Amino acid sequence: MTVDEYASFQQANGMKLTRIDGIWWAEVRLFFYRPLFPFVKIEPNSLKYPLSFSVGGYKHVVPSEENSNCRMNFFVFDNLQEYSLDILSDKRRNKIRKGEKHFSLRQLHDAAGFADEGYPIYLSFYRRTRYSYLKDRLKKEYFSKWAKTLFEHPKVLVLGVYQNNELCAASVSYFVEDIIIDATLFSDEESQKYQVSDFILHQIREAAAFTDAKYIFMGMVTGKRTLDDSKLMRGCKLVKMPAYYRLNPVALYFVKAFMKQSYKKINGLT
Repeated sequence: MTVDEYASFQQANGMKLTRIDGIWWAEVRLFFYRPLFPFVKIEPNSLKYPLSFSVGGYKHVVPSEENSNCRMNFFVFDNLQEYSLDILSDKRRNKIRKGEKHFSLRQLHDAAGFADEGYPIYLSFYRRTRYSYLKDRLKKEYFSKWAKTLFEHPKVLVLGVYQNNELCAASVSYFVEDIIIDATLFSDEESQKYQVSDFILHQIREAAAFTDAKYIFMGMVTGKRTLDDSKLMRGCKLVKMPAYYRLNPVALYFVKAFMKQSYKKINGLT
């Protein structure tokens, strides 16, 4: 995808976006903005920011340390073209091979079928993880709407993992510019016994080795130790890039005084 295509897809999913001087900004919190494409480098104050940032704020990567006042921390896989099972630890290889004995992988193309088969798996995933993002998908009508949007955008890659010819997990990813974004993975409880997460990550990394992508982006640091550590255990690298943020002075005081963990995240200290 181009960034514009990625923005069109995310707008169809309901994300609040604003395009200013060629940069798409996402409202990730009320009145707080980050670039939709997180790796874009922007000189501080070199362009106009979304008007309502003055109520909240913004944050973005900058080209050099001298213009930074914080960090943005990304989990990525790099050196993608060098990937093979041989570079992994024995423990990780064994988990992948265990998965290969139980699972098969297919690219999915049918929105209605994905909605019907995937919905109970998503509910199982939520009961296990208490994943709070986009909780409206717990309602079948919203899950079906999301499925429809996925398949209306042919450059979105939807993969299904099957066990005994039944869907047990699904992965959604995008290839935007030179970055593969590993966006969504959900699975039922039974498939966890057979290392489904390691299996599908291996499949994605193997496919990425045949592309010219720079990174597989696995998300930003959350501050939730179990989630962040699970990515490091699978070989993710933590890339810390110089960044710049600005918060409304009242909001900054409130965050410093009462939301210390959020303040650490804004500064890239977690």
